[in-house]
Amino acid sequence: MFTSVRFPYEPRPHQIEVAEAIARELHRGNIVLEAPTGFGKTPVVIYALIPFLRRGVRVVWAVRTGSETDRPVEEFKVFRERAGLDFLAMSFRGKRDMCLLAREFGEPLDYTEVSYICSRQRSRCPYYRRLRRGVDVEPLVERGALTYGEIFEAAAELRVCPYFLQRELLRYADVVSLSYNYVVNPSLGWSLRSIFPFHRSILVVDEAHNLQGLNLGGDTITEGTLRRARAEAVELGDDEVESLVEHVERRALERFRGLGEDDAEAFEPEELLPPSPELLLEEALRAGQAIREARFREGRRPRSSLYHFAKFFERALALSGVRGVALIAERLGGRLHLSIWDMRAAEAFSEVWGSFKRVILMSGTLSPVEAFAETVGLSSYYSISVPSPYGRGNAAVYLVRDLTTRGEELSEEMAGRYVEAIARLLSRVRRNAAVFTASYRVQEGLLRAGLRGAAEALGYEVFLERRGMSGLEAAEMLRAFKSLAREGRGLLVGPMGGRFAEGADYPGEELMCVFLAGIPFEKPTAKTRLYVEYYQELYGEEKGRLYAYIYPALRRASQALGRALRSPRDTAVIVLGDYRYRGYMPLLPDYVRRLAEPISHLELDRVVLPWEGG
Repeated sequence: MFTSVRFPYEPRPHQIEVAEAIARELHRGNIVLEAPTGFGKTPVVIYALIPFLRRGVRVVWAVRTGSETDRPVEEFKVFRERAGLDFLAMSFRGKRDMCLLAREFGEPLDYTEVSYICSRQRSRCPYYRRLRRGVDVEPLVERGALTYGEIFEAAAELRVCPYFLQRELLRYADVVSLSYNYVVNPSLGWSLRSIFPFHRSILVVDEAHNLQGLNLGGDTITEGTLRRARAEAVELGDDEVESLVEHVERRALERFRGLGEDDAEAFEPEELLPPSPELLLEEALRAGQAIREARFREGRRPRSSLYHFAKFFERALALSGVRGVALIAERLGGRLHLSIWDMRAAEAFSEVWGSFKRVILMSGTLSPVEAFAETVGLSSYYSISVPSPYGRGNAAVYLVRDLTTRGEELSEEMAGRYVEAIARLLSRVRRNAAVFTASYRVQEGLLRAGLRGAAEALGYEVFLERRGMSGLEAAEMLRAFKSLAREGRGLLVGPMGGRFAEGADYPGEELMCVFLAGIPFEKPTAKTRLYVEYYQELYGEEKGRLYAYIYPALRRASQALGRALRSPRDTAVIVLGDYRYRGYMPLLPDYVRRLAEPISHLELDRVVLPWEGG
């Protein structure tokens, strides 16, 4: 045994072996760990890191979003309580979540608004000033593991600033859990490095399959942003700025009038801006700053669409023509979106990895590992792949041979066939189920074909993921869906890659059937074409298409179908609802390859139910 600390759980197959391999290979270099859902990657990696923590090496644990920072901290609590591990692990959240002044506005503010409030009010902020006078953090340090809520509640009780209290706690921390942004965004990470030096830390990146799709330097404005920006210019009485925004708004709506839902086109900023716009954009930026200031003084949120408009186009002009950056117009949810899209993930990440002592990248869906490592700029690493524990006692897996979403549009006939297939399946399983679709477009086609009515006729309550759902809405919907687990009459419908198909846990009876409606390939728009072309420039024609188009889609599918199997005790029916999956079996989890059986959509009311023992 490489450590004297006891593993705090009854070890599952391969857990101790993998922990020992990680601890051994970390002395030599970086690690890529691919292990199935239910394996217990987090406790295994923590166990492997104990010898390093004991030697004073610190750990940065990066998660996809701020809301996920507590998960590794909760696991460290288990190690502390059951194995006597005596280290301080803590969540670190941004100002948006931690500012007490911002909460006085009575509505959620975005990061830029809270940063503005903090910069303007810090010297007068009673919470910050009280913290600067000194606070005893020892009682918090002695707890050993601090979640976001615990830090925030302690700060509120002490009436000190929660954000800067957590910065004080960083000085004592051995492990900090934070969002990817603090690792990959230099403007956020620099403020932490002086307190928690990255170059002396091991970086753990959780759910690392998300890295390739991060838009690191991106930004988006909508036609609503343009409309509000013009109204602000009118309010100020600034005719020149009003004319600038009106010009861009008119050109954008004319230029992209023909865009269909989910369609995209590339453009150059000069197509929308008047000639020599730099001075006008500077004036728009100053006007936007004046609006923010005025609203702040009135006690309103310091938001300005004019400010956002000017910042967007200044950045768009600066990045125009830069290899790996594209400007994209899309119509989403009926609204025009203009986006700066930065595809340079490998280039950016290769610098990030070198700033840490060692790196561990882990996920359940990284295959092929060599391709994943190349697309995130990791050139030297030791790969560990763990077989799944699932067999016929856990899962019945079916490949439907007469369904597909292939093509530009889902035909009425095929959508009807899908609805019939899903209804047959639901009539058989009578358990909480999910239909994860290839896209919102496919989802809408199934709804038009009567999916909701067919499910409700069978006694199911239908929960639909919608575009633009807030985190609060999604959490409430998920809670309501899970509450039906005992009755087994909840149906969750959402796209692969969406909120419910990735990152959410459905242990036990919470989800016992997953139907994948299609393969989540990107729609062949100008955006997709640019992405593939950029990757082909980097990796060659064949590899570029695989890396940019094929592999990401199959990883999204693998994430979605894995939602129902979260531990070796779980059971589920899994249906691959597209005959094309047959050609991509090597890219799906090993238990899917072993267990998949062909079936007609008309036979789905006779599937085997693993929870009945056969």
